[in-house]
Amino acid sequence: MSGSVVSRSGNYLLGLVPLGTQGKLFFETYTITSADQAVLHLAAREDSFKYAYNGLVSFLAGLAALDKRQAGWAITEMYYSAFYIARAALCAEPRVIFHVPKEAGNGHTQFELRIAAGEIASISKIPSTHKLVSARFRRHYPAFMASLEVDGSDPIEWLMEQREAWQYRAPRFSDPEFPDILKQFDLEKVGRLLSAYENDISGIYLADPEHALVAIPFRLVTWFINASPLATSGVFQPEDLTFLRKSCMLGGSKLTALSRYLES
Repeated sequence: MSGSVVSRSGNYLLGLVPLGTQGKLFFETYTITSADQAVLHLAAREDSFKYAYNGLVSFLAGLAALDKRQAGWAITEMYYSAFYIARAALCAEPRVIFHVPKEAGNGHTQFELRIAAGEIASISKIPSTHKLVSARFRRHYPAFMASLEVDGSDPIEWLMEQREAWQYRAPRFSDPEFPDILKQFDLEKVGRLLSAYENDISGIYLADPEHALVAIPFRLVTWFINASPLATSGVFQPEDLTFLRKSCMLGGSKLTALSRYLES
């Protein structure tokens, strides 16, 4: 599947800017019309499913990296899995984050918009897209995340910190050894662990820093694709869904905890 690197909603919004007009100035005063709302609702729905696709792909890539003893890369993939599901949930609200190029191509201005007639996009006071997504998603956490903390931190912020610690601050990855946050994740028991994470009503695994790296993204992915099934979304081509189903494997075993959500 090919497509634009800009989200469908972002592409539509940028297309509203008249030729020769500075985008930032345009969006500071432009009011969303009823016609815009209708188009943007459909666009945000499509974007939501595509972000969810990314979330599932990232989670599966994280498991595959763990299977290869590539813990450093797995940590990054697990964070991104949660990040993409957060973006999917925001689009489903529907709320979109989009980036308007500055003059002469010198960077961009980040806007956010609640999709409704009469709304005006606002410039984000949080410059980082990752931080903004985390802050906005926190208002709409699913029940299992509502009061969850990992080592005293917000769960998405905790995942972000693990990624930044290993990607930016650590002089090298722990590979092939697993760091402490993965010591309890036994690849030989992945099926049983995912089942335990899925049924973790009290949040024992979700709040445990030795399980949270995998447990939180897993629960977020299954939470979203259960409520918004990818297979019946009408957004993806058959080959996309075939790819996902074939990817739900680890060490020759089918990951039924995920594959069952991809049935037509």
